[in-house]
Amino acid sequence: MIEFAEAVLSEDTARLMAARQAIHDTLGADAVVDSAGVAALFNAIDRIADSTGAPLEADKAEMTAGLRAEIGIDAFAAQKEALDLGAAETAAE
Repeated sequence: MIEFAEAVLSEDTARLMAARQAIHDTLGADAVVDSAGVAALFNAIDRIADSTGAPLEADKAEMTAGLRAEIGIDAFAAQKEALDLGAAETAAE
């Protein structure tokens, strides 16, 4: 299961396919579906938290700077507030 979780986060399709097959061979098809569902749920929860304007951690802000500039998301009021809060938290540490 750990390999599956790490494979989901990677960009290695062969690794993901092997992890899925290992779950299937060991636990069955239902476990593959359940594992994918849990991974999707964690992804959704993270996206929901991000969309609420929760503060963006400094490392995430750095990693996503180019993408955010490209799509103009920093112009959104909630995103600006999240970036400001994240910067304030980093300064306080």
